[in-house]
Amino acid sequence: MKYGIFFLFLGLLCSDLSAQSTHSPLRKGDRAYDREQYKSAEKQYRIAADRDMGNPQALYNLGNTLYQQGNFEDAQQRFEQAAEGAVKTNDKADAFHNLGDSFLKQRKYKEAVQAYEQSLRLRPADEGTKQNLQMAKKRLREEEQKEKEKKDQQQQQQQNQQQPNQQDQHNPQQNPQQNPQNQQDKPQEQPNQPEQNPAGQPQQPKPEQTQKQEEQRLKKEDAKRLLETAIGPDDRKNAKKYRAAQQQSKPKGPRKDW
Repeated sequence: MKYGIFFLFLGLLCSDLSAQSTHSPLRKGDRAYDREQYKSAEKQYRIAADRDMGNPQALYNLGNTLYQQGNFEDAQQRFEQAAEGAVKTNDKADAFHNLGDSFLKQRKYKEAVQAYEQSLRLRPADEGTKQNLQMAKKRLREEEQKEKEKKDQQQQQQQNQQQPNQQDQHNPQQNPQQNPQNQQDKPQEQPNQPEQNPAGQPQQPKPEQTQKQEEQRLKKEDAKRLLETAIGPDDRKNAKKYRAAQQQSKPKGPRKDW
């Protein structure tokens, strides 16, 4: 019985010593972080995390310093560890929120959505997390749309490349110069010559013929204008390219230290 009490007391003593050993570097890290000396803060938080393995507070604050320095992948790992080790609901929700921020910075929009949703399950009324969740969903939709358009464009290019090849196989065209037999068999066309009267003089066109020719010419011009009017706008519309440049607001930054 005495041994049991001794071991229990020894365990509590070790726990107190561990807490005391991490308290100093955590406070030093906090002071450096407040002065935006993130490299110095990182060093102190690493010392605290090494002395007390799995300390969620040290891991969370270490993730913040890494995030502020642009090391989003390393920050992501620390936030994951902090979320796993956190005991309090708010601490776990903060860790998932910042985890979503680190995913968002890496353009891992699907993972960001999942992290923000986990944070909202723990703290449903958090407005900042809701805003970042909507932003992550929007960017995820935009990325999926771009991927779809890229695939459709590639498929269209492949179809356009296959069509000329298929036409060449089914309808081979021969060069007339390469087939002399066609030239021999084909009668030579004579240029149109005006009709001549018995005396050998060119016969003058009659007024009725001149009027018919003029009507045919006018009809051809009207048809040409109609064709240009009907096809021109469609071609311009189909060739027009649209680009939507929407300036997006920045996501809410990582939450403050615990």
